[in-house]
Amino acid sequence: MNASAPPPAARSSRESSRPSAIDADASDETGCDEALADDGSPRAAYRAAAQRFSSLGAAELRTRQKQAEAIEQAEGITFRVTGEDEPRVFPIDPFPRIIDPDTWATLSAGLEQRARALNAFLDDVYGPRRIVEAGIVEQADLERSPGYVDEGRLQPPGAVRAHICGMDLVCTEGGRWLVLEDNLRVPSGLVFSHVLREITQAVHSDVAAPYDLHDPREAFDMLRDTLRVAAPQHASSLEQPRLALVSAGSSDSAWFEHRRIAELVGMPVLTPADLAITDGRLHHSDGESTYPIDVVYARIEKDLLFTAEGSDGVVLGPGLETAIATGHVAFVNTFGNGVGDDKAIYALVPEMIRFYLDEEPMLEQVPTDRCHEPGKLEHVIDHLAERVVKPVDGYGGSGITVGPECSQAELDERADELRAHPERFIAQDVIRLSTLPTYAAGADGEWALQRRHVDLRAFVHVRQAHPAPGRDDADVRGLDAADLTAHTVPAALTRTAPAGSLIVNSSRGGGGKDTWILRSDVGADDGPDA
Repeated sequence: MNASAPPPAARSSRESSRPSAIDADASDETGCDEALADDGSPRAAYRAAAQRFSSLGAAELRTRQKQAEAIEQAEGITFRVTGEDEPRVFPIDPFPRIIDPDTWATLSAGLEQRARALNAFLDDVYGPRRIVEAGIVEQADLERSPGYVDEGRLQPPGAVRAHICGMDLVCTEGGRWLVLEDNLRVPSGLVFSHVLREITQAVHSDVAAPYDLHDPREAFDMLRDTLRVAAPQHASSLEQPRLALVSAGSSDSAWFEHRRIAELVGMPVLTPADLAITDGRLHHSDGESTYPIDVVYARIEKDLLFTAEGSDGVVLGPGLETAIATGHVAFVNTFGNGVGDDKAIYALVPEMIRFYLDEEPMLEQVPTDRCHEPGKLEHVIDHLAERVVKPVDGYGGSGITVGPECSQAELDERADELRAHPERFIAQDVIRLSTLPTYAAGADGEWALQRRHVDLRAFVHVRQAHPAPGRDDADVRGLDAADLTAHTVPAALTRTAPAGSLIVNSSRGGGGKDTWILRSDVGADDGPDA
């Protein structure tokens, strides 16, 4: 969910005859385009791809785009836009985002640091609350957070809680990367990274051929390993624990992703009706035999799962609580992680890194005003036309006001909400997000190059390096961040904003690009400010 300065005007009408060319007309007038230098020439990393696209011609590029759309339709690659009843095909763009090895190494190190600190925070606030005692986080901060819930205490203390973290980043002037938000509940999008590469290989393999790229399929081997390492103390097998992805089923907007993850990891995708608690363990019957489930990759809301009846007609919740508490089943991610997603808590992550890791943050984040803090509210209201205001528990871009886009009536309404409940909002400056040339249909139906703002969702896995301490010891000291290892997945999802939009989010109608993470450089690049 990103806000930025308004995008520059669309290209001229001659684009429809040369939509594959990346030239000066497509350059970003704000000086923040990742693919193009100020004179409109492709940056070094993009040069080979730009030359190939330019050689295709409009007719061939449109033909290939239709082939890509046909693949999506055939495979059911869909998602649901907020407010719509039916899922739609995910809009894809042939022009990739390219990330060089040095940039990826820098991002990975900073994201791994952040993921370790956030895991220590989650375990701490549901346990000894050392960070509250230290005065860095106030108890009131937790109590105000909608994501700080009793079910967070189901997880025995002293263990990983956010095994799979999704971090959203933006790039702005001078190639400066900022962490925009953290997603520690059920971060989605990894499968779209994978299918976008599949489509690239099927439709544009000639464009990708000169590049040495990480393969997004590596992500699913990593996921399998992370799930296995998460096996609880009393798993049926610590060497080969039984894994399952649990979903609400076809009614879930991410059902395609759930099925594809299960297929690529090699585990069943189950619904509550497939499960039962027997002898204190979670079991699944496949029709021929019944076997225990040791690790659940939870892609379902806790309340929906715990209130559902299992295959034996018994409500699952009480038995699941016992199985979790006694170390017979583990959930990935665990429940109660929403407190770490809270946007007011986000403002405190740099201090978490210092507190739990005794390190300085490697990555910057967007400066954030917590509207309930002394002196902040009136300043935010006085500058509302220049600020982005977000609800602390907003999801998918919901509830955001972008000052420069708002009418006076909308600003007045937001000011009234802020005065009534300042604790429910944070405010940030408008960030000038980078752009990338994007091939898409305009309002007139003609396909042309447009500049669209982009963000990046990256994924980090967190694992326990050593066995979790006993419950009594963990109650006292909490999770030791030194016992955690973090691993950035060599695949990421680049999302594009809808035309004219300041919010980059698939649930708001945006699309995606294949993200090419280079194993080796394709020429030196001076970055977005070149």
